[in-house]
Amino acid sequence: MSRVRRACVATVLVVVLSGCSALTPGPPGARDGTSATSGAAATGGFGPAPGELRTARVLPGRVVATLGVVSFNAYRHLPRARARADWQRLTARDDVDLVGWQEAKSPAFRALAPRYRARGFETWRWPDPDGPISLAFSWRPAVLTLLDVDVEKVHRGGYPRETDDPFPARWVVTAQFRHRGTGLAVTLLNTHVNQGIETGDGFADNLNARFARRHLARLAALWPTAPGDVVVGTGDYNFDHVDDRDARPVGGIARRFAGRATSSYDALGLEGLLPTRRTRWIDYVWLADRTLRRRAGGRWTGTAQFARHRVLSGYASDHRPVLARVRLYAD
Repeated sequence: MSRVRRACVATVLVVVLSGCSALTPGPPGARDGTSATSGAAATGGFGPAPGELRTARVLPGRVVATLGVVSFNAYRHLPRARARADWQRLTARDDVDLVGWQEAKSPAFRALAPRYRARGFETWRWPDPDGPISLAFSWRPAVLTLLDVDVEKVHRGGYPRETDDPFPARWVVTAQFRHRGTGLAVTLLNTHVNQGIETGDGFADNLNARFARRHLARLAALWPTAPGDVVVGTGDYNFDHVDDRDARPVGGIARRFAGRATSSYDALGLEGLLPTRRTRWIDYVWLADRTLRRRAGGRWTGTAQFARHRVLSGYASDHRPVLARVRLYAD
């Protein structure tokens, strides 16, 4: 693994879109134009039965803000017009504050990102091919102030002579922010795990999966050590949440992240939720467990709680973005 550290002032800026508890029914959410029951029609009947999206009850303590976090694989092969439509659709939402992008190295992505400053977003991306050019993030400067960016190479790429499904080098991008309204330190871990790794109840026997397990192990080590009062994660993990939850393969997400990070799927379930790609939930928003709001030792600790989530429809990408609303607590 290798690490590269660059101060945020030296990076290329463009645009990322700005806990576990008992659940209560809630309305479907903001301007998505999709009802909670449209998932079956959109996915040919796959996934959980259509139902009502859930909202977590507010926990004891003082809620000081809610942060909208999105994970979105932008699909690098999109023509510019369709990529523009996706950008416009996402940046039109007033419930998005921070976006972790995957497959962001396309000419369309790089050309379009600066256009959305007028909508209140800045975007960070790596400026050259020698680095995490497929990962980017966007944020609302009115909500978050970018302090620092750190990138870490997790493993090398896989070549056609080694695998039937070649893959690039994989990275983790760590961005540190200050939440302007509360002063809380917010950290984002954004990543993209190899494709071609899952069999349905475990890992494939190939180079892709072996490197993916290494990737997950590194992420598991980062969750408890990443700085910040609130640590969120975004990424395309290329392993279905349901398969991982039910099979719990050795080296998989559920086993590796137990006690370290919780996804919005873990916290809020899948009821009423569209799959993020075809019939699968492979795109995730996470909270580091050390920052989750919970009762411990007779008192409430932690600064972050998943309030609700939804998978957004109507996008040209081959993935649907997943949006999680995170409550921030002051005490």
